[in-house]
Amino acid sequence: MVQAGDHVAHEAVARPDPDRIRSVAQLNMLHSLATKLNALGDVHGIGSAITAELRTIIDYHSCRVYLLQPDGRTLLPASFRGEIFSDYENDTVESLTTEIGEGITGWVAEHRTSLLTPDARDVPFAVQIPGTDDILESMLAVPMLTGDQLVGVIVLSMLGYAKFDDEDQRLLEVLASHAAVAIDNANLLQLEREAAETSASLLNLSQALTRRRTVDEILGEALEAVPRLVACSSVAAYLRDEETGEFRIARLLQPDASARPRPVREIPAVPGDLAGAFLGEHEGPFVIPADAVRGVPRRLWFFEEARDVLVAPLRWSPGGSGLLAMMAPALGRPFPETALRLARGIADVTSLALGNARRLSELERFHELVESLDAVFWEADPRTLRLSFVSSGAERLLGRPVTGGGGGSRTWGEHVVDEDRGAALERLRHAVDAGEDRQLEYRVALPTGNVVWIRDLIHVVGRGQLIRGLMVDITGRKRAEEALRRSERKFSEAFRREREAAQRLRTLDDMKNTFLEAVSHDLRTPLTSILGSALTLEQTGHDLSRSDAADLVDRIAANARKLERLLGDLLDLDRLQRGIVTPQRRSTEIAELVRRSVADVDIPDGRSIDVEVEPATVAVDAAKVERIIENLVSNALRHTPSAAKVWVRAAARDGGLELVVEDDGPGIPDELREAIFEPFRQAPGSSTAAHSPGVGIGLSLVRRFAELHGGRAWVEERPGGGASFH
Repeated sequence: MVQAGDHVAHEAVARPDPDRIRSVAQLNMLHSLATKLNALGDVHGIGSAITAELRTIIDYHSCRVYLLQPDGRTLLPASFRGEIFSDYENDTVESLTTEIGEGITGWVAEHRTSLLTPDARDVPFAVQIPGTDDILESMLAVPMLTGDQLVGVIVLSMLGYAKFDDEDQRLLEVLASHAAVAIDNANLLQLEREAAETSASLLNLSQALTRRRTVDEILGEALEAVPRLVACSSVAAYLRDEETGEFRIARLLQPDASARPRPVREIPAVPGDLAGAFLGEHEGPFVIPADAVRGVPRRLWFFEEARDVLVAPLRWSPGGSGLLAMMAPALGRPFPETALRLARGIADVTSLALGNARRLSELERFHELVESLDAVFWEADPRTLRLSFVSSGAERLLGRPVTGGGGGSRTWGEHVVDEDRGAALERLRHAVDAGEDRQLEYRVALPTGNVVWIRDLIHVVGRGQLIRGLMVDITGRKRAEEALRRSERKFSEAFRREREAAQRLRTLDDMKNTFLEAVSHDLRTPLTSILGSALTLEQTGHDLSRSDAADLVDRIAANARKLERLLGDLLDLDRLQRGIVTPQRRSTEIAELVRRSVADVDIPDGRSIDVEVEPATVAVDAAKVERIIENLVSNALRHTPSAAKVWVRAAARDGGLELVVEDDGPGIPDELREAIFEPFRQAPGSSTAAHSPGVGIGLSLVRRFAELHGGRAWVEERPGGGASFH
């Protein structure tokens, strides 16, 4: 028996003319079958319908429907039918599978034209199917085409000589064109179904991960989801140690018991250099072939047998990284392209969840820090002055809670002593009417009978929709000032020393107040937005439309990034002061790095940045250099008028990198050119109408990051006026 996939060199027969179909009955049956094919949504169902019902139009002993596979070469029999008690009844998928250019089927697929042969044995390049007899058979093969695109081939065989004629060929060609469209539509429908199922699965995973609060819980949830989306025998989660750079295994899941996993406690960490050799410059998932896996020390394996491993990198801010490693389900079975796309989706939602968990954890720690400060945060209605929020520090600072008993709120001012209350209320009202911030100083009588001095930093939100304040105990400063006045009357030299001490205290107090005010504003504003959006999502649930929910999620993400930046700056400053940060130098293309960093800056409308960068590759810690550029550009925008110009220049110098950010603004006074690089120090009048005052650590981080690279940071007067930061 000649294989349906054997070459047959035969003249191509002309395309069909529907008007020449043998009979009206055949035409009606053909239309009926075409309608049925278009109604089917599965390629195998279409193939089965062709092989089953084509017999009512054309008599045959064997019918095979081949489909072209995604590799563009293989022709796989989606359906085949052989007559019982004939030489065709024992056909198998393996024996029938062929390729383009191979045999009758391959020739038809390659030339996209039909072939009709009365005796397949006469074909000089025919190939015998192993294990079958050399028999006389007629064969008819027709391509299934949509335009110029090959979908597959339909092949008919029948024992005997010249069992098919031109009318059969024309009839089968008409059917093949209908079948090609139906199969093409079914493939598109299947892709849509798979995409919808994938999207739904990733959405479910994302929703599940949002309910997890710890890294261990998130990784556990992600690993449970992996086998449902990607066929694998085992999956492990690794986390990178920020101190050593090693990748330590955190979780291991073994859905296939035959792979015999090792206990997690027995699997050592993967050295950073070895992990880096595999990760390289990969941004997304990639496959490590089994041969490469065998080159890894066996003690590092989390499985007993070397197979292909699909690696999906995890990256989250600030500075977190890890990976998911999935072992192939069987030796020699590769991961399909769809597995890499699914792995990317899993890694993306897992990274996002890990970043959110880390930010929430740091936010909780920051909240604990704020609550531990000797300060009170509060909010009140600007018309009634009724307090809507007071932090727990009120009882510690004032000796009693500011809110009333029974859940009722008190109004601002009731805590002020009678002698100071009128003036304090009047200044507060003026602040609300003018929409401007104020600093109030007044006394508060404690339940113990003692009196303390309070400085209240008043901030009017928007156009008087809300007022916020920060109460700080300044009793020590007031006492120091009083003691200073007494000392001044007695001893002039002592007065001088006391005045200097008081000035230092005042400077420190101003720095503290500036820091607390900025942190209160920069933290409370995005935190309020996050809380409002989160409560909306929590209360409305699934009632929100997808676009509204996406908008709320975008707001949460944007404000979370603001919090992340503030917390990141504070944490980086702390790490730098403790000397636990080391630069991660890598060869970096400077032009791309500078332009990307400038693009990430929140540039107000109407402002522009001129970037001049010489092409160069320098070994630097790209993340730290990005922070340097962002802080310098943000500083220039914050401290210059809206019409001022800003330039960013970068060039390789003496084996290193020189960065310059210049503006033609008011410049920096000589006496402040060193002070502005100190933590929490700012130039007078630093805020503009378009920018709220910062915490005052941006330039300090610039200098520390430069020194971390063995360099330095300084500011000069720009020729023509303005500041030139180097």
